[in-house]
Amino acid sequence: MQILHLLIIQVFCGILMFFMPNDLKKLNFMHIILNLINSIFILYFVYLVIKNGTMSEFNEILAIDSIGAIFLILIAITGFFTNLYSTSYLKWQLEKGTFTIKRIRHYYSLSYIFVFTMTLSCVVNNMALLWAAVEATTLASVFLVAINNDKKSTESGYKYIVLCSIGLAFALFATVLLYSSSYHSFSLSSDAMLFSKLLDNASNLNKDALKLVFIFALIGYGTKAGLVPTHTWLPDVHAQGPAPTSSLLSGILLKCAMLALIRFYAIVGNAVGFDFVQDVMIISGILTLFVSGYFLITQHDVKRMFAYHSIVHMGVIAVGLGIGSFLGVFAALFHCLAHSFTKALAFCVTGNIERIYGTKDMFKMGGMVYIAPVTTVLFGISICSLVGVPGFAIFFSEFNIFKAGIMSGQYLSIALFAIALLVIFIADFSHFFLSSFGKVVGEVKYNKEMTFIENLPLIALAILIILFGIYNFSSFTYLLDESARIITGGKI
Repeated sequence: MQILHLLIIQVFCGILMFFMPNDLKKLNFMHIILNLINSIFILYFVYLVIKNGTMSEFNEILAIDSIGAIFLILIAITGFFTNLYSTSYLKWQLEKGTFTIKRIRHYYSLSYIFVFTMTLSCVVNNMALLWAAVEATTLASVFLVAINNDKKSTESGYKYIVLCSIGLAFALFATVLLYSSSYHSFSLSSDAMLFSKLLDNASNLNKDALKLVFIFALIGYGTKAGLVPTHTWLPDVHAQGPAPTSSLLSGILLKCAMLALIRFYAIVGNAVGFDFVQDVMIISGILTLFVSGYFLITQHDVKRMFAYHSIVHMGVIAVGLGIGSFLGVFAALFHCLAHSFTKALAFCVTGNIERIYGTKDMFKMGGMVYIAPVTTVLFGISICSLVGVPGFAIFFSEFNIFKAGIMSGQYLSIALFAIALLVIFIADFSHFFLSSFGKVVGEVKYNKEMTFIENLPLIALAILIILFGIYNFSSFTYLLDESARIITGGKI
């Protein structure tokens, strides 16, 4: 089986779902089966990379290296459990009358096209195609954001597509400048677009031009990833989109944009030295942490709160890359997975919460532990992981960022990082206690816990968050080691 076959299968799944009959049971059954098949195929390619190393096709235009394999894991696992949860969530929306059966069919169909574009961004070795794939994720996901077809979701969709497209124009400048400054260094000019070739010949590239390339790439892909100051699209989109859409956006899409930025980080770092890219990333990361942390404190909409959390954790990844060294890059990549599982759980929990209270305003909640104890526990697990409580996945990556910073003597950066995380810790637990304990403040629309089957995808995500916090998965650690080695070139 080739990489191209995987992409074709995903498109075929989207087309098949589009022509399915308007029958909820048949739609849900087929959606679960196709998602399972898709995830198995993706994990099969990850297995091949672990077993045989980088695989490539079509003169290396398509390739899966260990870096891409890490992000494919997010699509396979986070994507599967989120789409599994969507069958329950959309059934509730159908019962409320906010969705029609036809709209559910379109949602399922579009979700495969979205998964296809995200997968493509992980398996292309060509930097121009990488830009096209990331841009395509915007076009594919905007319909999932605006699928409610009301004024607010439509406005959020427009804001999303306009701001991200403007941002990605800078990424296009970066790509064009990268090619124009590098093609004369290769016997075949087409090699100047291949990530693997650029990395192998990094020492021969134009160092001054590459510094500008990285700044453009940071603005461009940083906009899509949600880094400050070009993050403003993200809270509105997460607040208005359906809960499963927010899970996919935060859990996977932001990481795909970060993957593109990491590839530029590797090329430029190996060409001009890592001091430059680390300095840029540490400034971007610290700025992102403090700005998003400030807005996080003031939120009372549970989805907007988690949206600002997405921005916070993109800042954490940026700080990891800014601290640099093998360990810092290792921690940043691990954080991508830890945050993906955690944020998928968090946004799926908001679907349960919205069903219970009929609102996203935490001031109108309270007493959730008495109404839906399992949902409250899942909510608590997502909060504990997001703030880096020991034993949860995010603690592992943040601990290693601290360790890398101290080992490299970057005490000021680590001090600022610690202050930002402390602010976020206080804000999160105050929000959690507000909605979960005390008396019920507002109206309760659904006064009982979800069924076990409805909560099963969330429980699975919670287990993964804990397992990755306490257990060392050797195959995944191998991918992290190989990726950190490729990115740093063994130079830091």
